[in-house]
Amino acid sequence: MESLQPVPLEPFRLVDTPDVDEAREAIGRIFCPHFLVPRTETALFRARHHAVSQPGYSVNFVSYGAEVEIDPGELSRFFLLQIPLKGGAEVRSGARATMAEAGRRATILSPTIASRMVWGEGCEKLIVLMWRESVEQLCGQLTSTQSGAIEFEAGFDLTSPVGQGVLHHAQLLLNAAEQGASLPDAYRVMLRDGLATLLLSGLAHSRSALFARPEPECGPRAVRQALQFIEAEYARPISVADIAEASGASLRALQDAFRKARHETLWQAVQGVRLEKLRASLIAATETTTVATAVYAVGLGHLGRAAAAYQARFGESPSETLRRAPRR
Repeated sequence: MESLQPVPLEPFRLVDTPDVDEAREAIGRIFCPHFLVPRTETALFRARHHAVSQPGYSVNFVSYGAEVEIDPGELSRFFLLQIPLKGGAEVRSGARATMAEAGRRATILSPTIASRMVWGEGCEKLIVLMWRESVEQLCGQLTSTQSGAIEFEAGFDLTSPVGQGVLHHAQLLLNAAEQGASLPDAYRVMLRDGLATLLLSGLAHSRSALFARPEPECGPRAVRQALQFIEAEYARPISVADIAEASGASLRALQDAFRKARHETLWQAVQGVRLEKLRASLIAATETTTVATAVYAVGLGHLGRAAAAYQARFGESPSETLRRAPRR
């Protein structure tokens, strides 16, 4: 029986075919060339791939119906975070194998390690493709080192605190992708950096030891320069690496400085500036101003979360502020 649950990213369907060769070619163009072989009755085979490209990453839903063996070899250009939504898969990364299972265990494939997979019958996955360059650059910023290859241990526990954080971030990326082009890139970049930072700081990989090293502290000047940059660029799709570069400090040192001096994270500081700009925009509203357009214009994305944060900060909802505005 077909599931009554909505299929993720259904409006962004790129592949929907019962033909194995067609699926292999089409999905290979989206990800990379790979071997694809059904291991059970091909009557069950139906390849579906829905995808939305975002700044520095893409969000994907993939299923094959039948049990299939997939051999992409080395991915080369990107990391693949694979979260089973239904069923499970055996994933081999290099010489190590792990089982992925919906609600229990997910995998992340690294670009420099050859991988092979057997997806079980009925397996469905939410897949976040992250371009290698952006992840490696972020790692370099976080550790004050040159960018270099990163190789993750493939499997991780979704029930752990880090795993729950990954699930939460992946759901935010999925929600943003499903809204299409309506959300600002500034919000999508914030989501991308949040997920990548969590993966780099929370999961085991070949450069994990660098995160255990103490970072030189930066002073109040770096915090001031970071805030000046945020004030000037809040509406653009700025990354945490951009903010660190503008401050003259390493990213991890700047993050520590914000926690110590302001008792907030760097992204909380960005959100605070955007909320202040949102309030100013609503107070100075014109006849055509709506809450949604004002929220998106300052780089905030999820309307519900933006409204909740606004209420907590100012004691009223954005719509209440807008109603009081002397429209011009």
